[in-house]
Amino acid sequence: MLWLGGLITFATIVLWVYAFFDALTTPTQEIRNLPKILWMVVIVLFPAVGAILWLFLGRPYRSVPAQGDEPAQSDLGRSADDLDPSDFARPSDPSRPLGPDDDPEFLRDLNRRIDPDE
Repeated sequence: MLWLGGLITFATIVLWVYAFFDALTTPTQEIRNLPKILWMVVIVLFPAVGAILWLFLGRPYRSVPAQGDEPAQSDLGRSADDLDPSDFARPSDPSRPLGPDDDPEFLRDLNRRIDPDE
């Protein structure tokens, strides 16, 4: 029975630490229902209950796509038949090099560092 109490205590501490750092690192404009500072106070003062409340009421609904990215479409109701194979053949952003060996400026700088006399 003692191990069960220890397991519950450990799970509560892990949940509290996760909720605390998740609330701390979530951008202020994405937090729901309360200001960020109040969520931090609730999580600190009421460890188990505050962490659970944060997970269900405070966290953003979903991750916000980065600026310039297309929003993710819901996978509900989609199957492999809906996918277009040509979507996978196109590069995601042709204006940006894929790696350093594809970047002409990087290659010029590398040549200058290797042979500075040229």
